[in-house]
Amino acid sequence: MKRVLRCAMAGLAGGLVSGALVGFLEAASVWASEPAAGAWTPLYGTIFYALLLAPAGLGIGLLVGLAAKFLKKTAWKAHMAWTLAIIGSLLPVGLVVARFRIIRDIFHEKLAIASAAGIGVHLGLVIGAAVVGGLVWWLHREEGPLGKKSIPAMAGILFGGLIVASLPFTLSGGAEEEAIDASDRKAQGPPVILIMVDTLRADHLTSYGYKTDTSPNLSVFSDDAVQFERAFAQASWTRPSTASLLTSLPPSAHKTMYKPDRLPSDVVTAAEAFQDQGYITGGMVTNYNIAPYFNFDQGFDQFKYLTPDYYFFAHEGASKLSLYNLARVIREKVAPSNDNPAHYYQDAEVTTDAALGWIERNKDKPFFFFLTYMDPHDPYFARPLDGEAYSRAAQTNPDPKMAKRFIELYDGEITYWDEHFGRMMKRLKDMGLYDKSMIIVTSDHGEEFQEHGGGWHGTTLYEEQIQVPLLVKMPGNASGGTGRDDLAALIDVPPTMTGAAKLKTPKTWAGRDLFGKVDAPGAVFSEEDHQGNVLRSLRGDQWKIIEANEGNPRGLAPTEVFDLSADPGEQKNVAADDKARTDKLKDSLQKASTGALENAVERDQHELDESSRERLKSLGYIEDDDDPKKKEAPKKEDAPKKEAPANP
Repeated sequence: MKRVLRCAMAGLAGGLVSGALVGFLEAASVWASEPAAGAWTPLYGTIFYALLLAPAGLGIGLLVGLAAKFLKKTAWKAHMAWTLAIIGSLLPVGLVVARFRIIRDIFHEKLAIASAAGIGVHLGLVIGAAVVGGLVWWLHREEGPLGKKSIPAMAGILFGGLIVASLPFTLSGGAEEEAIDASDRKAQGPPVILIMVDTLRADHLTSYGYKTDTSPNLSVFSDDAVQFERAFAQASWTRPSTASLLTSLPPSAHKTMYKPDRLPSDVVTAAEAFQDQGYITGGMVTNYNIAPYFNFDQGFDQFKYLTPDYYFFAHEGASKLSLYNLARVIREKVAPSNDNPAHYYQDAEVTTDAALGWIERNKDKPFFFFLTYMDPHDPYFARPLDGEAYSRAAQTNPDPKMAKRFIELYDGEITYWDEHFGRMMKRLKDMGLYDKSMIIVTSDHGEEFQEHGGGWHGTTLYEEQIQVPLLVKMPGNASGGTGRDDLAALIDVPPTMTGAAKLKTPKTWAGRDLFGKVDAPGAVFSEEDHQGNVLRSLRGDQWKIIEANEGNPRGLAPTEVFDLSADPGEQKNVAADDKARTDKLKDSLQKASTGALENAVERDQHELDESSRERLKSLGYIEDDDDPKKKEAPKKEDAPKKEAPANP
């Protein structure tokens, strides 16, 4: 049994070293491509992979020892177990990781397996594995260069060497966030705070007349603010809508509409407008759709994505490792995180604490601060947490019978957010910032609860998905407690902010200063191209038209017209009843669609790596049957035609 035990321990050491080597190499690759993802990545990868492959090595060593015992092979010693453990764990995992990295980082996931390049890559990997395997065997055979060396000593040197090699990366990590140096900033305007609450429906808020008192603190805030009763998003999912909120451009112009799209550098963001005119700028976001990965940090002096609490003590960079993602998926399948929102996003308590920390550090200078909350985005969690949760990823097509329970949980999430919003406003008052600041509260889109036969968001342009709250507290609380019934849109927010700060408004912006001299538009244009649903709408004072692509997954009619004065719930399509009006609305919609292309920029796409796809999938933005190769967005758009464009 001593020989079996020695072989098992030798195998364990071999698996440990093999895992450390593969982990170090992949983690160093991740760090090299994205240094901002985390300096701890190489050290984490080295240790995590070592722990993953150590059991495999132990199993191989144990098999070698048992085989030697029962077959009476006295020549089968610990060195054979060590060698086979290295080969048996290093080569398969190394091949998988190397293949993943080559296809993703070099060929950007566009390598055709049957092509000459694809065959060459796979043949090269096989040959490389054979060479490595032969080299390991030659080095460790009994009469070879390492055959007589002590296995514990070799394992210690190799593993320790990889740990030491990881330390320079770790020591290069950034320092704690500090106050921004504003010595060269000359702005004299008020602090400006823009708060976006993801997936927040206007009609589920107390100040907007909701039957349940979901948001008492926001109601108190509304007494100091101007509340816009009819405000609308330019799209019904986060990335294009937030891009419009920050650039004052419709999606057709800023070109951030598809899953791989990044915010193009050619647009002028609100942060850039403030930064260029003497403000310090900070951003703190909780939705991965608008993380720095997609260039939403453009124009910010400091911009932080509050990452979820990753499994296995990982961090942002480590979450991009291939075996980490495999382990995460298995962990979530075995035990879903129904009692911990932090595995999906940081909740209102954590977000508020982080935001107040940034404001505290920079309160003595003119600043623009953009803050997002993920509550009440799905998963909907019962509050207080008790293990009940429902997510789009798990229930793509929810049972209509669950709508009532979903609404109850959704409303509870609003109340939970409102509690911490109230805490933030109180702290701003304590700091002496509240009265002199401009504070805007809005959302990127709403949520559907079977009003039109579906759930979640991003697939229609009905009121429940595009009508959003918009409350604007001006410096000095001017006009506080009043309401406005004119049509407003998210693209109006940037010029409204620069107007209050008395800054120049970029000429490319399409919105209007809501407190300026420009009259309200006759209608609000919105558009969507998400999960096969290609939509555009024009929402006026009384009439609304929506056009959809033929054969769309939601089964929407190609043309819908609603008389909102008689049918605010958009239940009766009157497009066929009044052809003359429908034709007129179609012409207006086409003009709006054409006008949306004014100041359009070139699309900037970012190939989604596996960790990004998994993260978006966990929030319901990517489904199991999504094929990025079949759904790539067009690189160049033609002028819009009469009908909505086909799905790319």
